[in-house]
Amino acid sequence: MFKLLRFYSIASFISIFVTAALLTLFYRHVTIQGIVRLAERSNLALAQTTLNSVKPALIEYLNSVANLSRHEIAERKLSSELARAVTNLTHETSIVRVKIYNRHGIVAFSTKPSQVGKDQSNNPGFVSAINGRVLSSLIYRDTFNRFYGESSEEDNLMQTYVPVRNSPAEPIQGVFELYADVTPLVKENERIMFIILAGAEFILALLYFVLILVVRRARNIIEAQQQTIRERTATLEILSARLLKSEDLEKKKIANDLHEGLAQTLSAIKANVESSRLLIAAGDEKARSLDSIVPVLQSAIQEVRTIATDLRPSSLDDLGLIPTISWYCREYERLHPGIRVIREISLTEDLIPLPLKIVIYRIIESVFENIAQHSYTDRIVLALLAEEDAITLEICDSPSEPSARMDPAPDPHLRFAEAQERTTLSGGVFSARRDRAGRVTLSATWPA
Repeated sequence: MFKLLRFYSIASFISIFVTAALLTLFYRHVTIQGIVRLAERSNLALAQTTLNSVKPALIEYLNSVANLSRHEIAERKLSSELARAVTNLTHETSIVRVKIYNRHGIVAFSTKPSQVGKDQSNNPGFVSAINGRVLSSLIYRDTFNRFYGESSEEDNLMQTYVPVRNSPAEPIQGVFELYADVTPLVKENERIMFIILAGAEFILALLYFVLILVVRRARNIIEAQQQTIRERTATLEILSARLLKSEDLEKKKIANDLHEGLAQTLSAIKANVESSRLLIAAGDEKARSLDSIVPVLQSAIQEVRTIATDLRPSSLDDLGLIPTISWYCREYERLHPGIRVIREISLTEDLIPLPLKIVIYRIIESVFENIAQHSYTDRIVLALLAEEDAITLEICDSPSEPSARMDPAPDPHLRFAEAQERTTLSGGVFSARRDRAGRVTLSATWPA
């Protein structure tokens, strides 16, 4: 059997987990882009401020190292003014490192001395800046540095490459690189990201549990519907078996009535008529009159009417349902002298739809026959009334002996399956209940 709740809970959990992971990656990407923009603007402003204050000295220094070899550049020192400006830049701001490249890509100066003299002409940041475009990149701790092609073990840094030239119309003399520490900004964004994601996780978890409750409710409804279908199927099976048995018994009864009753009567009439005819033809004065045949014919006619009435009472079409019910109750009391039928009919004939008349009669007939066969009762209450735009039929039997001797079936719906099925197929609602005293009350309601 398909486990709806388990399947949905697992599928929903995996979906929510994947959604949370995608949200984390998306927000991390958006956060990094925000940090890059903020740090780039900050670095560019610092670089421009520094360049404006030391531009003559910086350009003079770049011109002096423009054509020197790597070893000669390593021995060349900054001017005191330029060295002081760089020192102030790294001590009073978030700038943690400074590099100066000549126009050939050689590191002419670095606050990290081991990098002085290295050839960085293939560095994408240098290439971009030497062509006049500022370029920035964020380096997370223990991540890959795409500019240098190696793993970084430094703090969260923002690299910014700025071209150095005397004026926009003059050629670029070199590149000024700044490393800004953006760790506080990264930590703040990570804190905000954690708060947002925690809230998103809480909302997703709440949504998950709400969906689980909804699915559990749906599962209960489906199981209840399946139980109803199983009960209905069981009822139909019982009804089908009873209908087949009832049909065979009815055919057997009709065949017996025709063979043992009507056929025998007609055979007697035939023999009587033939005997009288022969005697009359022979001129026998002792020939009997045909008057003796009349009572036999009347008996045959009555038998035919009885069979027809069992199949469908003619009074149902000629007089209506209510007179037919009264006639049936009188006949039932005559056949079962120990049972009294109390009729409580409060609606008129014109309120009962024509197709519903035969349904109500067959329900009464099947219920009364069932009570006669399976119940110890001395009174049946039959009520037929109209209330709130509905027609209601109620049948209640009162046991004359202890409930232990009543029908042992615990569910009266199974016992009266035929009445239930007739009610349901005709568009009504059927209910059956048994109280502690063993009294069974059946109710069938149809919209008027």
